Amino acid sequence: MKVTVVGAGAVGASCAEYIAIKNFASEVVLLDIKEGYAEGKAMDLMQTASLNGFDTTITGTTGDYSRTADSDIAVITSGIPRKPGMTREELIGINAGIVKTVASNLLEHSPNVTLIVVSNPMDTMTYLVHKTTNLPKNKIIGMGGALDSARFKYRLAEALDAPISDIDGMVIGGHSDTGMVP
Repeated sequence: MKVTVVGAGAVGASCAEYIAIKNFASEVVLLDIKEGYAEGKAMDLMQTASLNGFDTTITGTTGDYSRTADSDIAVITSGIPRKPGMTREELIGINAGIVKTVASNLLEHSPNVTLIVVSNPMDTMTYLVHKTTNLPKNKIIGMGGALDSARFKYRLAEALDAPISDIDGMVIGGHSDTGMVP
């Protein structure tokens, strides 16, 4: 299986690392627009392969979507991050253009790809990808619910001073500052 991660920042690099460590894919392509950034992250991760016991090949590229060809899954983490005091919704104007362009480029080289959207505001960006790509709903995944549930369980364990492995819980609703229901 081939997985592409678009955006080599903290979330994208962590995603690529976890995919490799869990041996989910034989190949991970890390793509970023910042010159040399994804290549450097990929090299750092590959240098830990013997320590972390994975055989996944991780490569990096600057803006070359042809390197993502035939990806089975692509994770979109690209976009500008929130600044202090900024809501997720304030990112819509900027991140919408970025996410549309990324999705279009991915589909050009991997028409059968399943897209996982992480970019904020995640629910809105996931819907945007659905509306602009004509992909069926089962080929587009927004990961906010899993993240929100993990954060909720972490805070519960912290408040109860209990091991997180003893905690279970779920968050439903939109991944937003006001739409989540634990």
